[in-house]
Amino acid sequence: MQLENIGLYVHNVALKHPKQAAIIQGDKKLTYKDFDTRINSLVYFFKSIGVEKGDHIAVLLFNCPEYLEIYNACYRMGAAVVGINYRYQPQEILYIIKDSKPKILIFDPSEFLDAIKTIKKDFPDTVKYLICTGLTTPEGYMNYDNEILKHFKKELISVPLTEEDKAFLIYTGGTTGTPKGAVWTHKAVNSLINMGGMLNWTITMFRRIKQMPKKLRTKCLKMLPMPWSLGRFPIFSLLQTDKRVKDLNDQLLDGAQKNYPKGSIADRGVSKNIFLWPPPLFHIYGWLSHLVIFSGGTLVLTESKRYNPTEVFQLIKKHKITFLMTIGDKTARALLDSPELDEYKKMVNDNLVGIVSGAAIFSAATKKKLWEAFPDIGFLDTIAATESLQLVPKVYIPGDKVSSNEFDKLPADVMRIINESGQDVKPSEMGEGLFKAGPTMKEYLGAKTKTEETIIDGWVHSGDLYKFNEDGKTVTLIGRIKETINTGGEKIHPPEVEDVLEKHLKVSEAVVIGIPDPEWGQSAIALVKLKPKYENEANEATKKELSEFVKQSLARYKAPRFIEFIKELPTSPAGKVLRGKLKKEYENYTDSHKS
Repeated sequence: MQLENIGLYVHNVALKHPKQAAIIQGDKKLTYKDFDTRINSLVYFFKSIGVEKGDHIAVLLFNCPEYLEIYNACYRMGAAVVGINYRYQPQEILYIIKDSKPKILIFDPSEFLDAIKTIKKDFPDTVKYLICTGLTTPEGYMNYDNEILKHFKKELISVPLTEEDKAFLIYTGGTTGTPKGAVWTHKAVNSLINMGGMLNWTITMFRRIKQMPKKLRTKCLKMLPMPWSLGRFPIFSLLQTDKRVKDLNDQLLDGAQKNYPKGSIADRGVSKNIFLWPPPLFHIYGWLSHLVIFSGGTLVLTESKRYNPTEVFQLIKKHKITFLMTIGDKTARALLDSPELDEYKKMVNDNLVGIVSGAAIFSAATKKKLWEAFPDIGFLDTIAATESLQLVPKVYIPGDKVSSNEFDKLPADVMRIINESGQDVKPSEMGEGLFKAGPTMKEYLGAKTKTEETIIDGWVHSGDLYKFNEDGKTVTLIGRIKETINTGGEKIHPPEVEDVLEKHLKVSEAVVIGIPDPEWGQSAIALVKLKPKYENEANEATKKELSEFVKQSLARYKAPRFIEFIKELPTSPAGKVLRGKLKKEYENYTDSHKS
């Protein structure tokens, strides 16, 4: 079955709003016309050097506009991007290149030239071209921008695509195990877009516009076109009847599902969405930035190589950001811990409509602290995986009771929770989360057995443990099934214990892992990072204090048998704690420690 080429979504926006800002990074600003023109030139260049439908193009870059140009050029010609983790060491980069067998590798020589020189002799024969971004091009390499200029053409180019054609590959395995290439098809991406794209993500917040406090409601209404935007003024408050709010949301969703027809309320409203996007573009959460550019919003990319709270604050101020993406607690707490928080918090509260979280735990404690600093913003907490983008959402507006890892349950035809017998669990029971094929990966590249273990009868088995809550409407993500700690026949779920520890006054972050124990099979060890002002209390008395604190909230056996204080937790570029690395580091811990 032939599909609409997803590479043309940007082109369609460019036809409607050529002068609208598409991507901003530092001093670089691309309008949709500029963006579309560069994508088209890149397609001509790729075709001139023999790139064909089905080929892979590997990308080793920090976040930049070029990354999104490459993605969209590949869509138009049926090639597939392979994003490479920019924190990888040379041998890890080589593994991805050998596994994915790309025809082209595009990289930034100012960052990665030494690594590429070290490993290129071992590249597979499929790699025909090495292309450098930036102003300086080493001898023997092609220059990205020079080729775009040389291949400028006005005639639009794209190829017919079918449901099974690859769109991109995202490699998993950043925290444990060998990376696996999750293959995403054009069918899967179209499925996500047809659900409403970006607005389907944020509309859950607009549905609660009448319940919002005045300042947040005003910010939301300012994003909408006339006459809806008048609702922020008291004299027009009667516009906000239940019927009119429902009509507003129906029009927004209808327009989004029809790909934002020019002049529709969805089209006019989405242009006022300005997203600040720090997550890495090689990660599935970073890929979701496409929802912004496919719909006509503005995407602002950070320049710093690592998360920089000062830069985030300054960009919110400069570009009047409406939505900020955070990688769970990790980056949200970096903002809260910034010494410049007091200087910027009023400005952030005045501009931001919402903080959108994904890819890591966004705890109740962090949400509360954010509201203390920014009392008039909403939260959109989501959970998804490299294998499935059935976004499980949860909206919080000021005044709501916050929770950790609790989400609205998706309909039964797209989400199930099953026990070990394969039966659907009942309320208050736990089991593995399953997601129905649609916006899900097709397969793991070259890993038939692993694919068959993961996708069964069209359902993607997430490997995550969920609880179906007693209300019958929400679910709680407990954690990875393989991270569950079995100690003396009792099961401990690390996120549950971590959530309690992080509520303690002295604790900044905590991770709980299972380590081998000859007596109990496994024991739980908590690795705790204290807040700076309590670092001098990293002693036995504080360990005992934390253990007792856990026992006040949970069953006594769930309190970690061991506690150690650490300065920093190792994380992936997506902000996930590298639990596999910690387990290896502490695997012999019980040999020399007894509680």
